[in-house]
Amino acid sequence: MSLLNAAAVKVDRLVGSVLSRLPRGLVRFLCVGVGGLAVDIGVLSLLEHLGLHKIWARAISLSVATVFTWVLNRHFTFGGGSRPSAELGRYAVVAAIAQSVNYLIFLGLSDLFPHLPHAIAAFVGAVAATGFSYTGQRFFTFGTARAEADA
Repeated sequence: MSLLNAAAVKVDRLVGSVLSRLPRGLVRFLCVGVGGLAVDIGVLSLLEHLGLHKIWARAISLSVATVFTWVLNRHFTFGGGSRPSAELGRYAVVAAIAQSVNYLIFLGLSDLFPHLPHAIAAFVGAVAATGFSYTGQRFFTFGTARAEADA
């Protein structure tokens, strides 16, 4: 076995070991979150380009991104329950809290640093809200669906 192959095997084992220790669904949640962030920043940029003020543009972009991530997290990350309307309500509660943190950080950064691109302020806000969002969605929103399925 060549030195390069041996190194590749060790890296593969290390990555596998790290991934196996992560909380269930975290990698998928983060992938969905990256997609949601792309939707958020894309809608924000489009609306600002069309002349909408950053406050309203970001409120709309966060709402669109929230629905986008609910659909993907429901089907791809956690699996949905039999009552999508109740689940969407729980998702909205967790998202509203997480997105409030996200939004306040966005507003604070964009006011403190007026030349900072709004996409960067949106990214920092999203990163700051991710831990709370994952925990709330896993245990409150979708944890209830798993409990109903187990009953």
